[in-house]
Amino acid sequence: MSRASLGLFARLAKRGYTAVELLMAISVFGIGVAGIISMEKVTSASNQHAKNLAIATHIAESWLDMLEADATVWNHPSPGFPADDLNETVWLQNVKLNAGGGTGNDWFLPAYNPTLGFGPGFDALGNPVNTTTNLAAAQFCVHLRLSWLYKPPADLDTGNGLIRAEVRVFWLRNGQSAPVAGVNPCDPATPVTSVSAATATSRFHFVQKITAIRENMKP
Repeated sequence: MSRASLGLFARLAKRGYTAVELLMAISVFGIGVAGIISMEKVTSASNQHAKNLAIATHIAESWLDMLEADATVWNHPSPGFPADDLNETVWLQNVKLNAGGGTGNDWFLPAYNPTLGFGPGFDALGNPVNTTTNLAAAQFCVHLRLSWLYKPPADLDTGNGLIRAEVRVFWLRNGQSAPVAGVNPCDPATPVTSVSAATATSRFHFVQKITAIRENMKP
């Protein structure tokens, strides 16, 4: 190989990247970084949703436990005790307030009970909050629906009443501002029908749990 060829190769070896090559490299790098950022965003949103779902499920199960505990004072009517004492319960007595004498068609916002420190609102970590004094702190909200599976006849001391209890926990979808103007599920002024699953799926996520609550019969 001649000295001229060797010199040419030496000059080519020392030559840097051209502007086009540099732009292409930056473009490929940018596409890769954008993909990683998008993946991280989706992962973060999925993790947040999984967290909220777990908290909402825990809240629903806590409410089912509270309704079971509420039923411990529901003992009559029973043999020897004809008077109905369902009105002594905190929340189960609302079965009487449903349309049609307890047909179970109506969801309602349960009242906050200061003695128990428990009610419809929960903060971002799933802790109960007093919605009567700190409504804005409620990030999760509970609605109930109670209906009779078996209502003891007034003239029979059967003592085996059975109530179907449905618990629905709402929380805002990602990107929604809080509180929602005019549609806050923990606000007593908000009609319950406006935050039902059928009309608010674009605004809220929700978890629903169902159980049966039995009367605690006394002899």
